[in-house]
Amino acid sequence: MSAWDNALDRWVTGFVVAHRSAGATAVADAVMWLGATSRGLVLLAVGGAIVVIAFRAWRTVFAAVLALAAAAVAAATLKSVFERPRPPADLAMVLTTGYSFPSTQATETAAVAVAVVLTAPWARRPPSRPVAVALAAVTALVGVCMVYLGAHWTTDVLAGWLIGAVIGAAASGLVLAVSRLSVGPLQRLARTRRR
Repeated sequence: MSAWDNALDRWVTGFVVAHRSAGATAVADAVMWLGATSRGLVLLAVGGAIVVIAFRAWRTVFAAVLALAAAAVAAATLKSVFERPRPPADLAMVLTTGYSFPSTQATETAAVAVAVVLTAPWARRPPSRPVAVALAAVTALVGVCMVYLGAHWTTDVLAGWLIGAVIGAAASGLVLAVSRLSVGPLQRLARTRRR
């Protein structure tokens, strides 16, 4: 037994393996295909561009990019510190390499979701609740799929969500504080064009 062995991870992994189905596997594969490759970054960039154009949400994009970068660095650093092995290959449905704790995808999706929810221009208006629910659902789906496919233990994902949420909140706080202190060149340009 390793120091990482715990009842929660064993129970959830055993339950998931016993209840896998073709339909759930197809969904999990699609989520991993999208989120664990450059395709996800392209979709994120396109979505970010749409948000900026439609809502002039520069702060939201800056916070999301900062949160994503910080989450990637934090997850990589923590993986090298903790060196937790991934679930055994006979339980995994996908080939993964490197260490397991924390889940990079869970950390990144939670960080971006929190950053967007806290900095979006509509954050204090009615559309914020559906956006927050949608982002939480995507974050949960990504984490659940990582466990379902055997790429991560449950505690890897839970830790990733917690770390990502803290990073997203910190990135949001930083971006909002800086934006209150000074009017940046992009904001000056936007004001000039409106006149």
